[in-house]
Amino acid sequence: MRQATQSSAVQGELDRVSQTLTGHIRQLAERYATPLPQLTDEVAAFAARVDAHLKKIGAQP
Repeated sequence: MRQATQSSAVQGELDRVSQTLTGHIRQLAERYATPLPQLTDEVAAFAARVDAHLKKIGAQP
């Protein structure tokens, strides 16, 4: 392989890896954007709604 071809192949691979890594970082940023205390509060609110519904229909929570 000529040096220019090797250089082009290596640059292409670096670009591909860089784009993949950037995509993974974005996914992680989205996944962990909501702080845990907020998620805990949301779960508690949903649990309270479920308990109220179960009580309303006569089921035990």
